[in-house]
Amino acid sequence: MAKANQSWIVHTHGELRPLQDNLYHVEGALPGMKLRRCMCVARLASGGLVIHNAVALNDEGMAKLDALGEVEYIVVPNGFHRLDSLNFRKRYPTAKLLCPDGSRKKIEEVVKVDGGYQDFPEDAAVRLEVLDGVNGTEGVMIVCSGAEASIVFNDTLFNIPKKGAGLVLRLLGSTGGPSVTRIARLFLVKDKAALRAHLQRLAETPGLCRLVPGHGELIDSEAAATLRGVAEAL
Repeated sequence: MAKANQSWIVHTHGELRPLQDNLYHVEGALPGMKLRRCMCVARLASGGLVIHNAVALNDEGMAKLDALGEVEYIVVPNGFHRLDSLNFRKRYPTAKLLCPDGSRKKIEEVVKVDGGYQDFPEDAAVRLEVLDGVNGTEGVMIVCSGAEASIVFNDTLFNIPKKGAGLVLRLLGSTGGPSVTRIARLFLVKDKAALRAHLQRLAETPGLCRLVPGHGELIDSEAAATLRGVAEAL
């Protein structure tokens, strides 16, 4: 389980780029691992920003982030994704830090938590949902802009191609396209039927055009059909 960095440590990362009018994405390295992680930045209808899965960026990257607006919420999506949570809390002291209730104990080992997903305000553009079937340990962020909707996942959904993936990831069954991985099914999923039903409901999200896995490539075509396939494969 990742500890929280005590200082601002920047690992190799890409550009913070827009996915839709109010959603931005950046992918970065994880220390000592082939696995990469992503941060998403969503803009609320009210104008404030939501950081989902904080990733420390270089000065240029953080300047681009700050130019988007005021950070009002920092979402730590589960107890394994705490690496930069403390430093984002320090950088944005007025922002509220939220996490799924089932992961709160682990996250509070490294950073103060202000509330759960149920404490996120009602907003026309962004909402948080805790996933069924995972004992309340993680959820999704749904971001809407006009007719478009994106769903941001965490460890529940991987999309890592086999080509170029490390041996460990291949042996663990974490590669090969969109899926709830073998490791997730073993350590995260407690009720497959409940999770399957929730993923199927999410596939009916109006305007769904994009899935953002916690690890791996974006899914920006046939998003609904892909999510239904992931659900059926559970």
